[in-house]
Amino acid sequence: MENMPLFLPQTGCWKRWATSVFSFLSWVTGGWRQQDNSTGVAQHSRAAMRFYLRRVAVLVLSTVLVLVMVNLYLRESWRALEVDRLFIQDHAEDGVIRHKFHDHITFQNDEEGGSDKKTLNEYTREDRGNKIDSDINIKSQDDFDSVLIQKMLKSPNPYGRNLVRKVWYDPKYDNDRIVAQLGFVPDLAKKNKGSTTKLKKVMVYTGLPGDVPTGQSRLIKDECPVKTCHMTDNRQDAADADAILFMNHISRPWHKKPPNQVWIVFLLESPSHTPSLSGMKDMINWTATYRHDSTIVAPYEVYVPYNASVLSKPLTKNYAAGKTKKVAWFVSNCGARNGRRQYAEELGKYIQVDIYGACGDKRCPRSDKKCFEMLDTDYKFYLSFENSNCRDYITEKFYVNGLGHDVLPITMGAHPDDYKRVAPPHSYINVDDFESPKALAEYLHELDKNDDLYNEYFRWKGTMRTINTYFWCRLCAMVHEAENHHTWYENVDDWWRGQGVCSTGRWKDGSSYLSNSQKGS
Repeated sequence: MENMPLFLPQTGCWKRWATSVFSFLSWVTGGWRQQDNSTGVAQHSRAAMRFYLRRVAVLVLSTVLVLVMVNLYLRESWRALEVDRLFIQDHAEDGVIRHKFHDHITFQNDEEGGSDKKTLNEYTREDRGNKIDSDINIKSQDDFDSVLIQKMLKSPNPYGRNLVRKVWYDPKYDNDRIVAQLGFVPDLAKKNKGSTTKLKKVMVYTGLPGDVPTGQSRLIKDECPVKTCHMTDNRQDAADADAILFMNHISRPWHKKPPNQVWIVFLLESPSHTPSLSGMKDMINWTATYRHDSTIVAPYEVYVPYNASVLSKPLTKNYAAGKTKKVAWFVSNCGARNGRRQYAEELGKYIQVDIYGACGDKRCPRSDKKCFEMLDTDYKFYLSFENSNCRDYITEKFYVNGLGHDVLPITMGAHPDDYKRVAPPHSYINVDDFESPKALAEYLHELDKNDDLYNEYFRWKGTMRTINTYFWCRLCAMVHEAENHHTWYENVDDWWRGQGVCSTGRWKDGSSYLSNSQKGS
């Protein structure tokens, strides 16, 4: 047993398997020896041997065919394209993710060494979403966003002379660059304005989302600054496409990648719930994810201040009034790897925690609006716990379930620095600020007894809003600039899930997560 070959089954049947193989080989070799005894016997033996060899050949060929078919399926050459929307489900945990992209619009003007911070409010005066300037009526979110972009284009360049440098990630600035990308019109696109403009072909290899038709219609509808891109998901166009976008899962094309073709990986789930990218070494040029160091940042939501100098205001209501319950949590995935369920259960030993869904004893149908209305009227706190502790991974659990209601969110998921970067000031409580669930519970009891202290967490209300950041507009504009900015990831899988990106326990201050795998000029 100690010297047993590794390819033998590690069970008690290995002796029978070895005996069968030995008997077959003995029979075959014995058949050759029978040639010396009798011609008839030899012919019979040779015929039998040919029969068995044919069976072996058929078995080998069948195995090869099965392996080829499995490989084709995994590469999705035969798989039906089922992607019909921009986002996939969060593993049946909290429903379908909301549709629009949003992110910051605060930027810093460092032209000529300046350091004055500005916001879009200096270029578009906005009155609580109803008007921009005195002569422009805003009837919808889309109207607001389209006017926003148009006024940015008419305004002096607020990003310094070298705007092109601000649309690409730079660790020195370490911001999301979304505003720069929104107003970015490459020189090539400027020169080619008109009906003769050459379209850039952008192919979504895993299928166009349902709200992005083939062609330019989505870009025209969104009034993108650069509309000269043709969207397609026809894989016959893969070889001559200017850019290929892999949304949510990777399927490597069969064609040889042309030198100037841009490959982009789009991911919205955490590394724990996304496929391996190890087969894409030196192949991926750009990334489009929720991480702020992505080439094109695609966040779930973002709150943008009306005026960066006014981030709090006097309260007009008591957010604690009438609330008799403490902590609520809506959840259906009980096996998250970051231990959130265990933390919630431990917290429940020291303060009331009502768990709705498969992981608790309370029920409230997701389709019932009253479920979330309870957060506004009954509960003081909500557990905005993500399913993974990964850098920048902040989803609708925080933005929608938490900040979107009159409840104080308690966060677990991204690094504490990431929440500070994107959240309204003093709008949440982070579990990493406390030594234990017991210590957190003690602070929650303190807030529960002191309405003034509790209400301090809601002074940001009415000072900011969300905007649409137009992912497809930014993608099209940057594809036009790709030939002037060559970048690629040596190991995109290491960038996505390498050391320091995710944690199974508490985050430690000073964690480093940016990889050196991105190269280029």
